[in-house]
Amino acid sequence: MISSLIQISVHLLLAVGSVSGFRQPPRKGVYGSTPPKFNESTPIPNHYIVQYRDTIAAGDRHRHEADIHTSASKSGLYRGVMKKINIGPFSGYQVELDAEDVKLLNATGLVKSIVPDARIHILSPLHRHEVRDIQQLTNIRTVQTATWGQSRISHRHTAATNFIYEDAPASTIYAIDTGIMVSHWQFSSPSGGPQRAVWGANFVNDLDEDEMGHGTHVAGTMVGRTLGVAPGARVVALKVFDANGGTWSGVLSAIEFAVRDAESRNASSRSVINMSLGGGFFSTINDAITAATTRGVTVVVAAGNENQDAANVSPASCPDAITVGAINGFDKKTEWSNWGTGLDVFAPGDEIQSAWPGESGNETNSLSGTSMASPHVAGLVAYFMQVYGPHTPAQVKQRIDDFATPDMVKEAGEGSPNRIAFNGNGNELRQA
Repeated sequence: MISSLIQISVHLLLAVGSVSGFRQPPRKGVYGSTPPKFNESTPIPNHYIVQYRDTIAAGDRHRHEADIHTSASKSGLYRGVMKKINIGPFSGYQVELDAEDVKLLNATGLVKSIVPDARIHILSPLHRHEVRDIQQLTNIRTVQTATWGQSRISHRHTAATNFIYEDAPASTIYAIDTGIMVSHWQFSSPSGGPQRAVWGANFVNDLDEDEMGHGTHVAGTMVGRTLGVAPGARVVALKVFDANGGTWSGVLSAIEFAVRDAESRNASSRSVINMSLGGGFFSTINDAITAATTRGVTVVVAAGNENQDAANVSPASCPDAITVGAINGFDKKTEWSNWGTGLDVFAPGDEIQSAWPGESGNETNSLSGTSMASPHVAGLVAYFMQVYGPHTPAQVKQRIDDFATPDMVKEAGEGSPNRIAFNGNGNELRQA
């Protein structure tokens, strides 16, 4: 099973309509705090994801793929290898093939795993309050009317209302999500410079816009002009979900794109991937994330919303990712956040205000979930890369741990690290 941690119930997906050149995300009332439930993913008939063994030679791989092409051509019904996937040491392909032929793949000794590709559907409740415009603030280094999430990660204790940060050169965050409304005011530049949000790639349809709002909300928390944790960073939209869901193979392709794009810019150590999505344990996704980190790209993931051990779900169970649990405004683990030794840190995730698609181009919305906690930390990673320069994934993990506020999370859950993400508040940052 895989499902986004986007907290939207299925009937909301049917409410999507067209507004001002983009599809307006659904607007409904508050849906309560029932722990979200995820529906089973739907296997796509005759579509599979094949992962090679790490030791495969290039020649063996080429011959293997040629054999698949021959088998598919003989049947005349299937396309064979549809897309090759290469992420550092991770290699494989997406294939359409007869089920009987798939059984023969394991016999080659070249394959580590074969799993059905699946269509991902979203089924979970949403905390949502009023949609409203925000005041356009001009203070670049101290936001006086910050969100509680911004305030919490820039202070050691609760009750602060401002957000303090250092201005620094840009780093890049890749948002594997529902897309981003890049024209939103939160992603504009106060000096007429480049946009904070740009489109990277679309792995689900031909509509380069956020049909659901979730990706825009996540991006606003990361790099928003007044709502972001790293206002100096930029975010790249990698769309893997539309109103009808997405696929495992789309998520893999998005990871591959992010790694290749970062490498092409010689910027892997200034790049981070955010994945506010998750589902049942899936080693293929975990392996792909590990491969991304071996190429120097840091990956931040949501812990999940089932109030269970994060070791049971992916990508939260990947040991090489930074896994983020959610706290509320009282420094208590939310009733739905996953927990356990696999977590690295907690961050604000309850009733988080951020950017939202709308006609004015300046609207916000409040959402809850570890989907909202993860971008606080992804933004923090980008911020540390801006302030301190290039970081390896291991150095980033250590930096997050060193700065985190200890022993403040109430009822953190068995085995969970009792740490809340912290940005240094200017003074501590300069002294580090």
